[in-house]
Amino acid sequence: MAKERRSKIQLYYDIITAIVEDTQNNDSVSPTRIQFKCNTSYDKLTKYLEEMKERQILEKEKVIKITEKGMKFHSDYAKINELILDVSRDIKAT
Repeated sequence: MAKERRSKIQLYYDIITAIVEDTQNNDSVSPTRIQFKCNTSYDKLTKYLEEMKERQILEKEKVIKITEKGMKFHSDYAKINELILDVSRDIKAT
């Protein structure tokens, strides 16, 4: 069975989620741990991290940190996902 490809937006969300989870468990976040949690290649991850830095979704100096804009994106995307799941459940129930 073929695995469904994630959109760039979904990958951004997954990366932020991995950073949030890793920050709660550790002092610093390593790209390798993010890579494993997001199930993506290291090359793609570094590309996405750079894009996210340019879009001011995260800061990447000595440590990787999520900006306020990044946290708002994460929160809004989670709400949209929940709404989609609720509507999907309602459609299946009918």
